[in-house]
Amino acid sequence: MPQTTPDTRERILDTAEALFAEKGLAATSVRDIATAAGLTPASLYNHFEGKEALYAAVLERGIRPLFESLEEAPEAGSDELHGMILRHAMEVLAARPNLPRLIYHEAIGGGTHLVPLLRAWIPPIMARALSNLKRDVEFPFSEREYRHFIAMWAQLIVGYFAVAPLMNEFLDGDALAPEAVERQTRFLLDIAHRIATGEPLADEAASA
Repeated sequence: MPQTTPDTRERILDTAEALFAEKGLAATSVRDIATAAGLTPASLYNHFEGKEALYAAVLERGIRPLFESLEEAPEAGSDELHGMILRHAMEVLAARPNLPRLIYHEAIGGGTHLVPLLRAWIPPIMARALSNLKRDVEFPFSEREYRHFIAMWAQLIVGYFAVAPLMNEFLDGDALAPEAVERQTRFLLDIAHRIATGEPLADEAASA
């Protein structure tokens, strides 16, 4: 069996991510992915056991950096910590704009593949976040409200990229252009800062 090279594996994952995001899991065939990646279906099976395994690998590769940023975030006040995490999430999704569309396809289909990943990653991260929250006496939400707060940000961040064609119309330009993503990031940072402190974000902080 040929050895999987990093370049070939990444090409397959990139191709599959784009096709899964466009058509969903059920409507995307191994032949579609192999052809788009410049391989034969038989050679693709040398790298992944099948479509389900490839789909799981695409999801894991895309989602992991988002959760790693939460796991590795330094101790900080809620306002500073949320700002760092928000900016990192926007950067990750800007680099992989197909991923949010794939997440939406997965959610519409019931989340069968994504939910197990989230159940493995979310509880310990949420426990740490709630522990930090208890030390931040100025944060305006209770533990129960904080879960809704996090869910709201997940929807805002992922949704911006997932419905980018609609955002193009609202923003009168390419929503995925680097300058547009940066403007949206600054806007969200300002909202987060206002929620945490009641004050607008200073210009120099928003531009950091």
